[in-house]
Amino acid sequence: MAKSSLHVRRITISAVFLSLSLILKTTFSFYLPMFGQNGISIGISGIFSMMPSILFGPFYGAIVSGLSDLIGFLLKPTGPYIPLLTIIAAMGGFIRGILWLVLRNRDSQKMRIVVAVFSLLMLVLGILNFAFLSADGVNNSFYDNVQIDNINTDNMHLISKMLITRTINTKNPSKNLAAYIISVTAGLLGSAIFGIVLLVADIFISKKILQDMHKGHMMQLLIAMIVSGLIVTTLNTVLLRETVFASWKVLPFAIVWVPRVIEEILGNTIKAYFIAMLLGIFNQQHTLQKLVI
Repeated sequence: MAKSSLHVRRITISAVFLSLSLILKTTFSFYLPMFGQNGISIGISGIFSMMPSILFGPFYGAIVSGLSDLIGFLLKPTGPYIPLLTIIAAMGGFIRGILWLVLRNRDSQKMRIVVAVFSLLMLVLGILNFAFLSADGVNNSFYDNVQIDNINTDNMHLISKMLITRTINTKNPSKNLAAYIISVTAGLLGSAIFGIVLLVADIFISKKILQDMHKGHMMQLLIAMIVSGLIVTTLNTVLLRETVFASWKVLPFAIVWVPRVIEEILGNTIKAYFIAMLLGIFNQQHTLQKLVI
């Protein structure tokens, strides 16, 4: 197949996926209110806007994801248009395509082992850090209850010493210490839970639902979709919180971010199931298989 013809067919199929995404976005999607704003989008339009990045690579993914956000806003405005959101959406499509290219040919069993070991390590570290900090009395109000000049860390655990050393001489030690505590406890535990969710989703979807249809790439697909989705969600949350959603700015970032992260993980897990089926159909069709990267 000539290279120009290959690109034309990929562009045509990407346009079809974009059209399907826009139809679903304008007719079968809605927002859940969160702290006075339209905080969480619910819908399945992402299944089709994500397909080009999986089938044809990061550049197709970036273009379709960006156009889906831009045209979707023009067809169904939900507030002021923010160009950076479109750029972030395009970046998400690009990252998804890159991750899929890197991971798709990896050994699935080895990837499961890596994810399992990573999750176990994060879980153990998170629990130990929580226990050590509690034993040393290091918490969010630590600096409010002690004299900074008289703090003695000699008998403290290593994690407590590290956090105090990093924050004691900063402009706002209490706030910085609280952020570090969240990172080394809830952050690590959240990473462990994320890994466990990936393993459970991979096992359930691959072995219980998809059976022999493309199940060998389920873990890779989940990682590509969820990781890119979390990056996009995090950047969107920061942007919306700092620009148009004033009610979010008065709240701690984690309060706004966590519900959106949960929705992103659950939503992309469901979408991965449908994308895996569509990808399996593409790979079973000889004429379409030639188009897939």
